[in-house]
Amino acid sequence: MSKILRFPLLILSLAGLAAVALGDTVTLKDGERIEGKITSETANDLTLEIQVSAGITDQRLLKKADVVKIDRIAPDETAYRTVMHLLPGKSSLSPAQYEGVVKALQGFTAQYPQSQHVSAVQRAILAFETDRKRVDAGEVKLEGTWLTKQEAQRQRVQIGGLQAFNAMKSANAAGDAIGALNAFAVLEKNFPGTKVIPEAIALARQILAALKPTAERALENSKISKIEREKGFADAGPADRVEMMAAFQRDQAKADAALASATTSGLWPPFYVSSEKCLAAIIAKVTPEAGRLETLPVAAMRESIQLAEKAGTEFANKELAAATETLKEVTKLWPANEMGIRLQAQVTEAKNPPKVEIATTPAPATPGTAKAGVATPAAKLPIAPTATDNPPPQTTATPAPVAPLSPTQTSEPAPPEEAPKPFFLTLGGAITIVIALAVILAAVNIFNKLRHRANDTLE
Repeated sequence: MSKILRFPLLILSLAGLAAVALGDTVTLKDGERIEGKITSETANDLTLEIQVSAGITDQRLLKKADVVKIDRIAPDETAYRTVMHLLPGKSSLSPAQYEGVVKALQGFTAQYPQSQHVSAVQRAILAFETDRKRVDAGEVKLEGTWLTKQEAQRQRVQIGGLQAFNAMKSANAAGDAIGALNAFAVLEKNFPGTKVIPEAIALARQILAALKPTAERALENSKISKIEREKGFADAGPADRVEMMAAFQRDQAKADAALASATTSGLWPPFYVSSEKCLAAIIAKVTPEAGRLETLPVAAMRESIQLAEKAGTEFANKELAAATETLKEVTKLWPANEMGIRLQAQVTEAKNPPKVEIATTPAPATPGTAKAGVATPAAKLPIAPTATDNPPPQTTATPAPVAPLSPTQTSEPAPPEEAPKPFFLTLGGAITIVIALAVILAAVNIFNKLRHRANDTLE
């Protein structure tokens, strides 16, 4: 598909899956069980990265004195959780995305060849490679249905828009608001006239309405965590303090780099609960974006889509005049409507089919019927039947035997013979006419002299 999804949606999905796969479980004395990933550990403390939602993590500093038990997950189990959800979906991917998924799965089997999950991963690899072969042949899977290369080409823009919208819905369902908004940005940029745009705008409005208060609460909590963190630094021993501060600085550097990358790419800032910069950037972007979406004529877009579908039915029924009038309303309501633009081109072509150039050649004059100086019109060439015509039955003629070529002959076809010219236009004809006229004039001259002599004798 197409300039289908320049934004790496698949990478976002993989990142979300990797974030979920935290794995370690810490049990506290009060009975609380905390699942996450231990990112740093000292003699007295440990830092646990906790998954808040898809794409959003937080860090919690725990005292080992409060810990009863630590259950560390096996490395292959942690790795498997990052790929266990990678299975072919209802819609196909791009070749580059297939390559990325297969490499991720193959990386697991190469790193953990003895894992009990190898067979499941290999089955997933086979399923992706099977789908990729069909995609390489030009087919596209859309909502569980495979489209031919021709149909996929005709619907390529709509397919790209639907894929972007599905990515947006999937990210939102997983709680990844930032991923959903980034998918919406791809949809608006690359597929602005597709019929999923109105529903995508409505979903984006809902996401923004929930994102702002979430980010504001996270920012307040971040300020509180900062105070607690500074207190923890002060209470820690010299060696632990250095290590804890270094871990925090690494986390902040990671957040700053992600923020800079998103800003450069025109994407949404990442949701890092420990980064006040990221949270403040999200809050600052929500308000103007929500205001922009409120100005978009969603109702008019939906009506334009309905009328475009009506025009498509009229065109299929060869009601060109009705389709033309309907398409005027389609364009008036939403000029960017891709379906309307495509239908308009089809209607115009149907009303003004391309002219077929017919070559003509002067026919040779037929003796007794052609007049000198008047060209006989050439017979019209038959026009090849169209796809909708019924062609006449074909008969197969037996080819005549071909005589072998003589040593002086070649296989080059003989040039076409020219039509014979009238006799009086040839050189021989002209000479004959001149001689005939001279004979006639000489005879007349002799006759006149004889007549004059006869008259003189009588006198």
